[in-house]
Amino acid sequence: MPLNVHPAEAPKIRVGLFTEEQKLFVLDGADTLELKASGDWVLVDSKSSKKKSKKFIAKNSGFLSASKSRKFENNYPGTLFAVSKAGKLTLVNEASVEEYLRGVVPFEIGTLDASRYEALKAQAVAARTYAYRHFGSREALGFDVFADTRDQVYSGIPKNSGLTDRAILETSGEVLLFEGAPIEAYYHSTCAGHTESPATWGKEPVAYLTARSDLDGSGKPWCAASSYMSWERSFDAKNLAQLFAGNLKEAGVKKELTFKKILNLAVEDTLAGGRIAVLSVTTDKGTFSVRGDKVRWLFKEGGKILPSSAFSVRRVGGDWQLTGKGFGHGIGMCQMGARERARRGQSYREILEHYYSGAEIGRGER
Repeated sequence: MPLNVHPAEAPKIRVGLFTEEQKLFVLDGADTLELKASGDWVLVDSKSSKKKSKKFIAKNSGFLSASKSRKFENNYPGTLFAVSKAGKLTLVNEASVEEYLRGVVPFEIGTLDASRYEALKAQAVAARTYAYRHFGSREALGFDVFADTRDQVYSGIPKNSGLTDRAILETSGEVLLFEGAPIEAYYHSTCAGHTESPATWGKEPVAYLTARSDLDGSGKPWCAASSYMSWERSFDAKNLAQLFAGNLKEAGVKKELTFKKILNLAVEDTLAGGRIAVLSVTTDKGTFSVRGDKVRWLFKEGGKILPSSAFSVRRVGGDWQLTGKGFGHGIGMCQMGARERARRGQSYREILEHYYSGAEIGRGER
């Protein structure tokens, strides 16, 4: 059922569920509909509506589901729009921000019990702030935000969301503001004891997103319970050149390079939070550098990037070994830290004040 939020407090957000697909399926009640793109037309069950878009509204105020196959796992509130352009489908879910948060909060911070309830509220405010800040940010694509880690993970309404719904309702409309505008409320899983500034993305620092210590009174990281407090990865030296060559573009290396061997890896500089600022790579054809968080993509293997850019590297026999800590970019709220802060009695306001120092909680407007 929809949350009991006044429409004036709940503007609608458009979420890009799928983009550039040739075929999609929508479940509306008991009906499974097959969507295909034909030029700029949307075909429903192979029939053209002679329209560039098709709108689906849930029957009996229920939910809609959508997938790339006939397997449906997610329930979406509001309305679905299918748009075809040049033979490719985009499927957009339009729902109120408060309903949208029901499909973001539990998938971003996890399903928590009552002892960590204040962390749910902190996540609700951070995620709502992100939504308000990013209205129109993907306008060229026909929506506001992606449904994945390019923005916030949105997986529709989970079956058991009572505590999450309560956290969203109790913080309804609240966002983090700086100089009257919603902040960039970035967050990540595990900071390992020190957050990072946007410098890891090559961006200028902002007052409310500074690199700061995140240790409790005993000097222990608030996120110490995370399985990513420390991690290790090993890469075969013989295969590293090929791996790097395939990842150069994603790692932000703009010039074309041709090499066959990696001779040395060296951390040349680190950021205030301890993450890598510059990684120098020496090859048989010269040296190149990868900066900041992009080093995670340089080591991308099997579709997975490194957990974080906080690591040391050394050669051990025929392998390059990485020893690291943390999970995510390190900017803004540490979710595992927030969970522990809540467990030890901190309020959501105290949690947000620490991770977004200088920002204040106010009402979101659109």
